[in-house]
Amino acid sequence: MTGWRTRAELSTASVLCVDDETVGSVTGAPRGALILTKDGCGSCAAYEAEIRRLQDRELLGDLVVGKLTLTQPGSRAFKRSNPWLGTLDHLPYTVLYASREKVDEFAASKGFFLMERAEDAGLIGGVGR
Repeated sequence: MTGWRTRAELSTASVLCVDDETVGSVTGAPRGALILTKDGCGSCAAYEAEIRRLQDRELLGDLVVGKLTLTQPGSRAFKRSNPWLGTLDHLPYTVLYASREKVDEFAASKGFFLMERAEDAGLIGGVGR
């Protein structure tokens, strides 16, 4: 498990841009948040900026956060293996994972909502704990 620990420590300092080949670094992490976005989405960019600010303040703990842009060619396999994506009405959309298990999913554009949902799922500790 030290491999995952090392990768998680290195990747919790920023939002990773992932594709079909690297999305497992988020979905397979002990604690991961996959942000689904699309090109030209102002709400998606603002959400990512808020998440980066939370990371800078160390409020997301060791949560590995990755961004998969669904309008990019490198997302085809993920879209094919997750047909529920066709029902999404709003982006950004966040999927929380605990060791490869999907534990929560939600549409949100505020970073603090991610923090609250990750805390509720037991992926991060509460503020002040």
